[in-house]
Amino acid sequence: MRYLVDTNILIDHLRGDAKAGLFLEEIEKGKLSAFISVITEYEVLCGKFSKKESIEIKRLLSIFPSINITSQVAGKAADFYKKYRTNIADALIASTCYYLDCVLATRNLKHFQKIKEISVKSI
Repeated sequence: MRYLVDTNILIDHLRGDAKAGLFLEEIEKGKLSAFISVITEYEVLCGKFSKKESIEIKRLLSIFPSINITSQVAGKAADFYKKYRTNIADALIASTCYYLDCVLATRNLKHFQKIKEISVKSI
């Protein structure tokens, strides 16, 4: 199974959440295949973090292939935005997941459960 990892998993790991940390550890060890959206990369980099956390963020981001937004992804995101009234970032992440044909790993089910075209797993 392949995963697209949502922003909140990375941030929760930085805050010391054990479940998020274990999930990321499985990815880092190569036991799970995972990606991040360039939107997740952007959201994480926008946060205010200590120097130590910033080093960990860069290390974490280096683990994942970062998936760019294509015209197809943008178009599907617009469809999701209109149909489900989700925010733009979540629509782009969901659309990336849709085109990768993978499972969205998130800690925020309520943002994505309504999007029936993707599979979502709570971590």
